[in-house]
Amino acid sequence: MKAELILWVGLLVVLFLLFLLTLRRLSVLIARTRDLEQVQRSVDSIDRRFAAAIEPLVGRLDEIRRRSGDPLVLARELDPARGMLQDLAAETRLLRVPAVLAGQAAILVHEMDRAVRATELVGHGMDALLAAGHRELEAQTSLKRGALNLRHARDAFGRAAVEVAAVRPSDVAQRPGRYAGAADVAPGSTDFDLTERDLDPRFDPACSGILGRHHKG
Repeated sequence: MKAELILWVGLLVVLFLLFLLTLRRLSVLIARTRDLEQVQRSVDSIDRRFAAAIEPLVGRLDEIRRRSGDPLVLARELDPARGMLQDLAAETRLLRVPAVLAGQAAILVHEMDRAVRATELVGHGMDALLAAGHRELEAQTSLKRGALNLRHARDAFGRAAVEVAAVRPSDVAQRPGRYAGAADVAPGSTDFDLTERDLDPRFDPACSGILGRHHKG
């Protein structure tokens, strides 16, 4: 009788320990699910604001390159757009991401930085466009390079955001590495990923002559 009692007590202790272990794992999974959902909401918010900043800017550039837009309007809108992108870049770097999202986080930071640098190129092109003298080639090259990189950054960021949204809590559970800041896993800055053909305005008929109309006035 005494042996049976000891056996039952031992069994109850084992069951209690298993219950505690299961409860702990469930708590960890719930916490990771909550953290993942927070990251996904943050990335979705940044992605939508990124699109809102980029798309009007690219539209203005297209109008200017088609000789149907006013460079002065773009010049007024460029600084607010750059400021918004700089704020979004800082917010992206502050994201705390699980190990399973390290690759996407690196892309998000890199492409946001790329967009910021692209606005600097656009600004240089606008200065050349509105300046007195013959700086047509300089303006064309900078505006085209800036517009292409804005498009490429927006597309790549959007794809990475879709991948972030597709991650499930079970994926995080399979790779339970520590959370890290997005800036910690991002690669160093690289130059613009364009070919020489992209950088040469002679290959873009829409760019040709964009200064002729504006410098005559």
